[in-house]
Amino acid sequence: MDRHKKWGIIALVICVIGGIVMFSLNHQKEKTLEEKMRIEQDRVAKFLVSNYDLADGQKIERVEFVEFQKNESTGSWRITAKVNGQYDISVKIDSLNENGKIRSSNYSPTEFIKREHKEEAGYDIAVKIIYLEER
Repeated sequence: MDRHKKWGIIALVICVIGGIVMFSLNHQKEKTLEEKMRIEQDRVAKFLVSNYDLADGQKIERVEFVEFQKNESTGSWRITAKVNGQYDISVKIDSLNENGKIRSSNYSPTEFIKREHKEEAGYDIAVKIIYLEER
């Protein structure tokens, strides 16, 4: 075997190993993003239960997430949920971490009433959550 073939085989092996490493690192990032999205959906559900009442007097029983989108220019995230199957509300989160502030960005005042004093929702809230990835 001449020298050029040996170097070619070595280069091929290095490329294959590099490709495997790149794929595994990229795959871990996707999983991490999915986990962060699920955590943020839990936080938003607790935020809604703690800060809003439905204008028709019903309790919030179900929160179905329908949108989770990043604004590339600002870096913030927009999350839209359908409450009790009929009322839409959107919130904005600055970053996907537990310190990211949640702000309501779009809802109808005829559907939601913002509480003057928020209630602290415990760890387990009595609301059915339908996560975006489960739809």
